[in-house]
Amino acid sequence: MSSTSSVAVKVPPASQGGQATPVTRRILNLLAMPILAVFTAFVIGGVLIWITSGDFNTVIQAYSGLLRGALFKERGLTETLVATTPYILLSLGVAVGFKSGLFNIGVEGQFYVGAIGAAWMGQAIHGLPAIVHLPLTLLIGALGGAVWAAIPGYLKARTGAHEVITTIMMNYIAFRLTEFVVAGPLRDRASSAPQTPRVDAGAALWPFYAIPQRLADPLNALGVALIIGFVAWFIARAALKRNHAQSSPTGEIPAAGPRSFIARHMPLLIALATGIVCFFALPVLTRVWWPFNDPYDRLHVGFLVALGAAVFVWWLMWKTTLGFELRMVGANPNAARYAGINITRNIVVAMAISGALAGLAGAGEVLGVSICGCLPQIFSSGYGFDAIAIALLGKNNPFGIVLSSLLFGAMRNGADLMELNSGVGKNMISVIQALVLLFVAAPPIVRWIYRIKAPARTEEEAPLTRGWGGG
Repeated sequence: MSSTSSVAVKVPPASQGGQATPVTRRILNLLAMPILAVFTAFVIGGVLIWITSGDFNTVIQAYSGLLRGALFKERGLTETLVATTPYILLSLGVAVGFKSGLFNIGVEGQFYVGAIGAAWMGQAIHGLPAIVHLPLTLLIGALGGAVWAAIPGYLKARTGAHEVITTIMMNYIAFRLTEFVVAGPLRDRASSAPQTPRVDAGAALWPFYAIPQRLADPLNALGVALIIGFVAWFIARAALKRNHAQSSPTGEIPAAGPRSFIARHMPLLIALATGIVCFFALPVLTRVWWPFNDPYDRLHVGFLVALGAAVFVWWLMWKTTLGFELRMVGANPNAARYAGINITRNIVVAMAISGALAGLAGAGEVLGVSICGCLPQIFSSGYGFDAIAIALLGKNNPFGIVLSSLLFGAMRNGADLMELNSGVGKNMISVIQALVLLFVAAPPIVRWIYRIKAPARTEEEAPLTRGWGGG
């Protein structure tokens, strides 16, 4: 994390009680500036509303309407989570680029291409079980975004073409390509409106309210059990490695004896046991009691996919060799080249991963949110451009991005009721978002406002962009 965007927190000594741990201190340092940036943006937004309306009560009505619309009205919270889902995936894509020293401003176009891929794959085959069709459709959507992003990545690596310029150009190509595909090759001839055919039921993302019904199918229950079993294996394996790293100098398990055999296969045994229990228990338990029973609620399992993607990006960037190489290329490409790292490959891979996450977001909108269950010609979202601000607000940290996405999703969802409640145009939300981006991108302004001393520089953050031909 960039120490230039953090606040020095004074920790009381142990003799005074309440000594903070290094982890707590780091969390406080990371959260302080984003929280102050958001708070300052809302304060200035309130002042603007007060000045333009001439009544301070309008400020109260606007913000109370925003809060109620985002969280407390009927389906308010779930609609906020629906808006949060693409924000998480797109912002993760932007963050992967930032960490690799690339400014992928083309996630909006990659979002569109992922939607095209999902719309095509979702209706191209009929009758496949969801355990096969849904993952395949999501994969095609992610692959479309990855290929679309890899093109400017390759141009950057081989010719030095600036990724900001090329990704902006690719955005407009993606917009026009979507219009052509929806009105031409993929158009639903039975519909009067330009749109693709409805995706097959096996390719649709499950709404939360329909999960008990979907789990009644043994194949669907098997798919869910496999996913939960894999998660259990991953957690158990990480815990076992951590335990042995603390108890043994080498972190290795002894190779002989029945206890070592069980220890080595413990994650697999836990995964099998968890999967079997889920396969038999989940269909029964969800039929007995399930909190999501509103058939008009649009919250779908894509939200869980987005949370899983955040964990995956954290693991990839901070726990794997590839992630280390990507971050090293982003921080100092000359040092990375001197260390023998393939710069060209890593730039293309970083852009492809970034685009895959954006494409996955586009696929989720088609498979889980679209009213027609298809890709309509009017598909303007603006999610991709908001994602840049969210990634900066979250400090390019996957878990910070989840929280920032929740904030932006709440503002997006609550804007309508804010306008209805107070008469303040919902475009004010765009003003507040712009102020958030301003204060996050320029932390010295926030430090000056609150008289906060800049901390010492301890770590260099990857630059957001480089010059033409800068490698």
